[in-house]
Amino acid sequence: AAHRAVPEGMVPIPAGEFLMGSEDPLSYPADGEGPVRTVYVDAFWMDARTVSNAQFARFVADTGYRTCAERIGWSFVFAGLLPDGFPPTRGGVGAPWGRQGGGAAWRPPAGP
Repeated sequence: AAHRAVPEGMVPIPAGEFLMGSEDPLSYPADGEGPVRTVYVDAFWMDARTVSNAQFARFVADTGYRTCAERIGWSFVFAGLLPDGFPPTRGGVGAPWGRQGGGAAWRPPAGP
């Protein structure tokens, strides 16, 4: 097998199985939080440090990547961080801390 150069600032995550999810009655199964199940993940590289918005913006520009929130047009937003005057929206069942933010994504976290 050909060897690839180690991406700068990244660490290898080995392939394997892990338990994902929760049986907590407050979990939100529609968001993938439950039930607990065994998941297999291929090996991959992960940044050793947090990715900045500027780095993510370069990644998006280079690859055309679109987040789930961008594809579906909204995302849950932490209610405690919303600006004054944020329009009332529905929260997630079992997730009273979240509000549905139309147009919310990584660049406009509270929406347009």
